[in-house]
Amino acid sequence: MKFQTTRTGLLDTILFSIRAIGTRVSSFILNGVMLDVGEGLTTYSTDLETSIKSTMEVKVLEKGKAVVPARILVNILKSLKESRIELELDKSTNRVKIACENALFTLNTLSLEAYPGFPEIKKENYIKINLNKFKNLVIKAQKAASLDEGRAILTGVLLEIEEGLLSMVATDSYRLSLVKENIDTGMSPMKIVIPSKVLDSIIKSEYKGSDIEINIEENQVSFYLEGENKKKNIIVSRLLSGKFPEYRQLIPKSLKHNIVVNKEKILDVVKRISSISQDNIPVKLTIDKGKVTVSMDIREIGSSSEDFEVSYGEERIEIAFNPEFLIDGINIMDEKNIILS
Repeated sequence: MKFQTTRTGLLDTILFSIRAIGTRVSSFILNGVMLDVGEGLTTYSTDLETSIKSTMEVKVLEKGKAVVPARILVNILKSLKESRIELELDKSTNRVKIACENALFTLNTLSLEAYPGFPEIKKENYIKINLNKFKNLVIKAQKAASLDEGRAILTGVLLEIEEGLLSMVATDSYRLSLVKENIDTGMSPMKIVIPSKVLDSIIKSEYKGSDIEINIEENQVSFYLEGENKKKNIIVSRLLSGKFPEYRQLIPKSLKHNIVVNKEKILDVVKRISSISQDNIPVKLTIDKGKVTVSMDIREIGSSSEDFEVSYGEERIEIAFNPEFLIDGINIMDEKNIILS
């Protein structure tokens, strides 16, 4: 194995592909990233639940494969200045040489035979959607996903396709987010639960403007991303198993009051009033004729309150929220005005 490329191009490719490696791995071999040099360079990492493969064009001098410690390789690449870089596998020592300008590193390789293979993909239920649109849906839905690994199903995001509508839903049992997008798939109705960390890899990718292709199988989902300079990425993840809550039952079918408020106004006020918040003390909204009063009262610290005008003339309402949850909910809205129901 021997190839040449740019330091930045290689670093970006490696950084994306090693998103599959968690902080805690079940086997030492999973700390590695595979470098597979054929027509170009393919890098691959996995934690056995999620696998990521990235390809890029390089100058191929000799085909071959090697598995190297991912974090150490990244640290080396980050330490180098932008320049042409050459990587070569020395078969006599089983070490990879990394040369850039006057710097030379040698890295011990990990067992190629022990490294897991990339999951087999069968194209079954296939959809395509604009990447920016998909990222926006994920960001909005994911806010309500749980961080509690004890209830694994709630750490994921439900993706549901039904009658030309793509819905994404998440809940941590305290809050629920639901976002919808019209999409022409021609597919029969289906629903899957995708691990949140997999969607994180897509959100945090630098790819934008293109489409993302999604392939849904019985036990796994695949995402295809294509960037500049013919860079291609495939993310494959096992689906979360278990029963996702029947979210439709949690959404009221009829609502007694609808109050239109300016998004930026209520967001500024809630942030300001909850600046004294500790330990998720709730912020209270008192909605009365012509105004909303936002207040917080903490015995050990003090109190805060502020009101602003709204168009409302019905009965007085008092309701309290976790301030962080309320701010998150308001933040993901796109419109100038939002409706509190």
